[in-house]
Amino acid sequence: MAQDKRALFCVFKPERLKTTEEMREWFSGSYQRFLEMPAVEFKTWWVDKEAGEWGAFYVFRSDRELRDYLTSDTWLKVVPEKYGCTPTWRVLEPALIISKAAITAMAGSWQSA
Repeated sequence: MAQDKRALFCVFKPERLKTTEEMREWFSGSYQRFLEMPAVEFKTWWVDKEAGEWGAFYVFRSDRELRDYLTSDTWLKVVPEKYGCTPTWRVLEPALIISKAAITAMAGSWQSA
């Protein structure tokens, strides 16, 4: 049920923000991992070049599955090592989620040039 879902809003503030092409290459390795995470129903990355930060917004099926992720080695060790900094984050209760189309291929799915 929708009221059981939880969202994770995370922010990375690296020493140097990568270029769009570098980020495309960096994130391309994450698509398979996302497909292997049944607890995550939705994910989008975002970038704020002026603030020098980027992050992701996830929607998890349940609070329990989100909490399991936040205590996992992936979140606590792999993510900070891969991205070079530890994100700040907060858990939110998502409202209605509307999607006109779902991107199923990684080509062209990260920021237009």
